[in-house]
Amino acid sequence: MKRTLLLSSGLTIAFTTLAGLAGCAGIPGATGEEQVQTIEELVERTLSDLYKQEPGTKAEIAKSVGYAIMDNKVTKIPLVGAGTGYGVAINNRTGEKTYIRMSRFDVGGGWGARSLRPVAIFQDEGKFKGFVDGTWSATAGAEAAAKVGEAGVAGGAASSDAASDKGYSLHIITDAGVSATVTVGVIHVTPVKLKE
Repeated sequence: MKRTLLLSSGLTIAFTTLAGLAGCAGIPGATGEEQVQTIEELVERTLSDLYKQEPGTKAEIAKSVGYAIMDNKVTKIPLVGAGTGYGVAINNRTGEKTYIRMSRFDVGGGWGARSLRPVAIFQDEGKFKGFVDGTWSATAGAEAAAKVGEAGVAGGAASSDAASDKGYSLHIITDAGVSATVTVGVIHVTPVKLKE
């Protein structure tokens, strides 16, 4: 009984803390111009790292309907984890950019905090439109990440699926730390407007 009460109290505290973190994401910058600069730097840095680690993604992005690049901070404690972030979805046909806020919630074993840069590459126009409209979400699976120099790469069950089967592929670049988790979770995005 005492053990159950302790576990229940711990989970309540964890959920409350993680819920608080989930509401804090926004695109850094005091003005819309600064926010655009933040996003442009994120895209440049992320694509450079992605192409070095997974050279085939350059052709995949060139042939895609569109792609999204995000910056996500994830905090994981045993059993639960949450993360928030920001990013941009880029339509390859029109060049249109949609700025987004990202949230992630995980359930499963693991521990730690890390910074991730997910890249979603869309081959299916309907999936890309759903992403831009904020109706898309992806399931995250088992992950292992290791830092290699200034950036690392993460592999997971979700990212190993064939892109043609799902209409998109998901690649994750890590910025720091080493982590290993076994999770079932959801990544969800919402379109946002930049500051005036």
